[in-house]
Formats: sequence, structure tokens, C-alpha cells
Amino acid sequence: MDLTSKLAGQPGAEPVAGVPDAWHWSRMIFSFDAVVAGGRVLEMRVMGEYDPALARAVLELARDGADRLLDGERPLVVLDGLACPGWDFDVVAAVGPDVHEYHGQEDADLHKATVALFPGWRQEFSGSETLAEARHQFDRGLQPTKLRRDPVPFLRMRYRNERTGSHSEGPDRGLATLDVLRHELSLLPGSPGSLVEWENRLGAVFRAECGAELTVHGPDGSRPTTGDDLAALAERSVLRPEDAS
Repeated sequence: MDLTSKLAGQPGAEPVAGVPDAWHWSRMIFSFDAVVAGGRVLEMRVMGEYDPALARAVLELARDGADRLLDGERPLVVLDGLACPGWDFDVVAAVGPDVHEYHGQEDADLHKATVALFPGWRQEFSGSETLAEARHQFDRGLQPTKLRRDPVPFLRMRYRNERTGSHSEGPDRGLATLDVLRHELSLLPGSPGSLVEWENRLGAVFRAECGAELTVHGPDGSRPTTGDDLAALAERSVLRPEDAS
């Protein structure tokens, strides 16, 4: 399959200036940019507001790092080093056809050859995402086709609150947001037998429990704590995991 011809044949496709084998086209409210590298199509889609300079920066970083994007071992791969004036994104994320549906309806072969790209922030990714987590993040969690969005720091958690009766599903930590973590920690004091456990993007695990007193367990051991201390620890551990203790 001639991937360059496939891209050039997209309705209204035009070459991206200065980027070999790269094409841009648009359809309704979507803008498309793609480059052929490593025998695959690396494609970025944007809904609504679009910046060709950012798209070009994404394509160039992905093309230069194609060997890492196409290693085939992880469902979600991240390249550091994205920089574009006017934007504070610092990484390019990529998912394969097991995660995205690009071209899936109209061209099955092109779908299988396409890696979907989107700009993001390092704090949004752990490098340990499962296939199910990658699909969740791409479909809903990170809004990959929107440029004007807020960062969503990577976080897994589980919880059980004996007073409210609320709890997470299953025994494992699942993807969550910092707002959910803040809320559940705020409900922990005064609820004996309850717990909140969370994991940051570096894999550090923290567990807060309510018994005779509040206790927090982390990489540096266990200690009594307070509600305010828990709130501060949660912020630090998720937003600045290198400094968390």
C-alpha cells in the first residue's frame, strides 16, 4: 500500500511545507495532518480551533521519534520535547489502531497503518497504561482532538467509605481525576474503616485510612495525619510526584 498516495488522495489534501511526505486536509470542523514515517501514517486530528505551527511541531517530533512510537510493546507511547510558541504542551502522545478508530469506517488497511497523535503534558502519562486505560484516555479522559483543554494529571485510585457507602469498583486501582481524589479524602475523617488509596504517574502508592486516627502510608512509611495534611499530600503527590513523601 502506497501510504503517501493515500494521504495525497484525501479530499483537499495539500503538502505540509517543509515536512516531506506530510499532508494537511480539512473536513467540516476537523483539521487533519499526517506524515509517513517508518512505514506507518502518523496522524493528528483537531476539532475546532487549529494551529498549523503546532500541528507541524507534532508531526516533526513524531517523525523524528518514529522508532520509539512504533516499538509495538505499549498501547500508549509518549515523546518528550514538544515545543511551540503560544502553547505549553510538552509531549506528543501516540496510540495505535487497537486504541483509535481513525479511517476504520472507510479504509480498513489505512486504519491498521495509522498511529494517532495528539499533544499533551508529561504529567498526564505514566508509561504503564494498559490497553483498556489507553482506550479510556483516548476516547474520553484526555480529549485528544481539542487543543484548548486543561491538563489531566495521571492518577489511579480506589476507595471505600463506610459512612457514605460509596466505593470504587473492584479490588484494583482505576483511572481517576484529582477532583475525585480530593473529594474522597475530604470524606475520610470521621469514617472508621474507610480508606483511600492512590497511585501517581511514577508508580508511588499512598493509602490513607481512618481508624482511631487518620493514618497515611506511603513510600517513606506510615504516620498519623490530618485532613489538611492529606489534602496537601494529594496535591503534591499527583502534581509534583518527584517531591512527594
